[in-house]
Amino acid sequence: MPAPMTSRRTPSDLPVRYQCVAELTTRAKPDPRVMAWFRSTARPNRFLSVITVAEIEAGVAAAPDPVRQARYAQALAAVRHEFLDRIAPIGEPEAAAFLTIHKTLKAAGTSIDPPDTLIAATALANGWTVATRNIKHLARTGALVVNPWEQHM
Repeated sequence: MPAPMTSRRTPSDLPVRYQCVAELTTRAKPDPRVMAWFRSTARPNRFLSVITVAEIEAGVAAAPDPVRQARYAQALAAVRHEFLDRIAPIGEPEAAAFLTIHKTLKAAGTSIDPPDTLIAATALANGWTVATRNIKHLARTGALVVNPWEQHM
C-alpha cells in the first residue's frame, strides 16, 4: 500500500491534471513548453489525483475507435506505473477542503465541476500547486495553479 500523501507535503509538490498527462503521453509531438515544464519538475514531486486517473479512464472509454482506445489504455497503464506510489487519494482533509470550496463557490454563484473542485481540494489539503490548463476555474478555488502551456522556455 502506498505511503500516505501527507508524509510528503512540500510546497513544490504538483498534482498533474489530465490535460498535462494527455499532452505528454498521447501527442506525437507534445508542446515544447509542457515538455520543458515537466522536465523542470522533480519526479518525486509530481502526483496525480485519483480524480485525474478517473478522468483519464473516462477518456480511454470514450475513444472513438478500438485502435485509439487501445493506445490510450496503454498510455494509462504507463501513467499508473510511473505514478504508482504518487496517486493521491481523497481522505478526510481533502473532503473537508472540498466542502469549504464548494460552499464558497456556490455562495458566490461561481460553482465549478465536482472533479475540478476535488482536485483543487486535494492540492489545498496538501499544500500543493495544481498543474493544469484550466486556470480559469481552478484559480477561483484558492488553490495555487500553474499552466505549463504558458511557461516561458
